[in-house]
Amino acid sequence: MLIEALLTMLAVAAPQKPPAVFAAPASALAAASSPAYRPEARAVDNWRVESALALEMAPVAAVRRAVGAEEGEPARCVKLNNYWCIKSAGWSGEIAADSDGHVAFASAEEGAAVAALLLRRYYVDYGRRTARAIVERWAPAQCFLVGALAGMPASRAGIARMPPQRIVTMGLAPRGIRNTLRARWLAAHGRGGVNSKTARAPLRAPVDLMPAPSIMAGVSELPARREKFAELIRPAPQTTIADLAPTPAPRPAPDTGVSSCGGERARIANYAASIAQGVVGGPDEDLGLFTAAGLPTENLVKAMANMAAVEIGPGRPRDALIRVAVAQLRRTLEKPGDTGSVTPSAPSQTQSTPADQERAISSSARP
Repeated sequence: MLIEALLTMLAVAAPQKPPAVFAAPASALAAASSPAYRPEARAVDNWRVESALALEMAPVAAVRRAVGAEEGEPARCVKLNNYWCIKSAGWSGEIAADSDGHVAFASAEEGAAVAALLLRRYYVDYGRRTARAIVERWAPAQCFLVGALAGMPASRAGIARMPPQRIVTMGLAPRGIRNTLRARWLAAHGRGGVNSKTARAPLRAPVDLMPAPSIMAGVSELPARREKFAELIRPAPQTTIADLAPTPAPRPAPDTGVSSCGGERARIANYAASIAQGVVGGPDEDLGLFTAAGLPTENLVKAMANMAAVEIGPGRPRDALIRVAVAQLRRTLEKPGDTGSVTPSAPSQTQSTPADQERAISSSARP
């Protein structure tokens, strides 16, 4: 009774589209409702009813979602009927794409069907059979492990990978370099060849003398003459070996992209562990999404549910939505000529080829 009451309320709230979204073909629903993408809202105009029926929600929350009275803002891919955050690649059911390239599907069912097809290409065609291998391509890391060495010649790349060296000046070698006779003499006499132990320390400042006749030049109490005399007797600067050494070049600034790689690796590891949960024992085990003949298994339903929970969390698609998409994929593989099958549109000048569609990654890597 509760489900019947919910469907009745949804039908009243959205009379332009019947709530039996999983019973009718997706093409018929799209033709009946004519969904459109609204760039200013970054959403498909039917996303409320689609998410109220396709996502696991309490009956009251589903009704409030359908009539636009919910609290909080859902994930952006929910508004696109794209619960796996698939990028644009000329998919069937794709009506538009947002500024970041995420597909706006006409219905949530078409988005689920494309997600199942894309996972089959990852698993069967590209050999990505583990959760970690899929996530590394589905939502790759956005950092550079060798950022500073990317444009460096091979002859200098090895030097750059060495740990930073400490530069020691001549004054910090009390016994000289390699303890040679010349080095010991220079270390003992310091700058200018003067023994620092026996040399007299120069006067730090001129001393005011007693008044004397002005005929005695240089010893008068006048400040101007005293400063001139100090200038005449000031020793000339001496040049040492340390002064002739070239000034070391400043070290390049460290690459800022490396600091974020630790967080990216952790994000990929958590994502892969979430996909493998309840499917296999770990993220590096074969998920078993398809048989040797390429047909979907029950693990595909579980893995798709786990992936969508990460992409649009805390929302989660209903089991019926995913099973309909997997059933459509199975019919497509068993009967390639079926007109009701869900396949990508034929490539055109504005659409990518099937080889390029592996790069239709999710939004987990970028906000």
